[in-house]
Amino acid sequence: MMRDRIFLLALFASSLVFMGPTPEKALPLQYDLHQCLPQEGELGEWKRDGAPQEFRGEDLYLYINGGAEIYHEYGFRQVIIQDYLNKNGKSISLEIFEMTSPESAYGIYTFKTSSEGKEITLGSQAQLADYYLNFWKGNFLITLTGFDENEETIRGLLVIARAVEAKIEFKGKRPPLVALFPEKGLIKPSIKYIKGNLALYNSYQFFTKDIFAFKEGAIGDYRAGHSVFMLKYKSHDGCQKRFDEVRKGFRESPRYKEFKALDENLFRVRDSKGKFVFVTSFKEYILVTIDTDGLERAEEIFNDIQENIKANKKGKNKGASLAATSLWS
Repeated sequence: MMRDRIFLLALFASSLVFMGPTPEKALPLQYDLHQCLPQEGELGEWKRDGAPQEFRGEDLYLYINGGAEIYHEYGFRQVIIQDYLNKNGKSISLEIFEMTSPESAYGIYTFKTSSEGKEITLGSQAQLADYYLNFWKGNFLITLTGFDENEETIRGLLVIARAVEAKIEFKGKRPPLVALFPEKGLIKPSIKYIKGNLALYNSYQFFTKDIFAFKEGAIGDYRAGHSVFMLKYKSHDGCQKRFDEVRKGFRESPRYKEFKALDENLFRVRDSKGKFVFVTSFKEYILVTIDTDGLERAEEIFNDIQENIKANKKGKNKGASLAATSLWS
């Protein structure tokens, strides 16, 4: 399922025109990923099948040609791949990705998982979906693929994952941005942390061009049926200039109808599916809601996020700070 998603993403990645920041370049390599591989005897009946493969920097295209763009957008350093077999011929593939930061590892984890998976206790956060297991810890994203949903295979995924997790001593925190979501009705596993237009486009196809050109962003879905996008910029002035460009883009695009300026920093359009898209700016953030409902709910969401932003800036233990605790407790 996840490999199919990466493949489909690759089909339209080449059509995107990027106008914003270039992807993070890989930093000097400082970690030997062989240290994360379980040794013989640590996995019971599971044995290594062949030698590990390693890819660094741009060489990732040799491993997942067409799907490497998203890893580089988040900040890719290197990956090691090791296959395993058991006595009954079951196979599991282990991939250990070293990213440039814990935020990058968390981000690519959220990209590769969905609200349909089963959360498990492993690393900083983990999810099992079908025969895929993903978790992140420190700068690392670990993906295990079992190729079938047999109980024997699922047990193997957990055995190997726990052995790898025990070898990673690094820890990392989620980006503060994700704590700004209003908590009421939030589908927590739906949260995506994004660092570029490719991940944004995969969530909602606003434009093929990178009109938003944001520094970092987060996306969350709510049980009431609406989605919230928070895009962060380096400064208030930079955000306001970008908001003006975004407003112009929506107003002139044939993909959106019924453009209406509701305030100096708030406008609305209707997309091709008939949903309302509300867009506003606040300090260094552009905020977007997509909903079948009208202005009242959008204003409520925007107000809640703005209060969380103000509370976070003041360092108070309410709003975003409390959200950070309650969201992940």
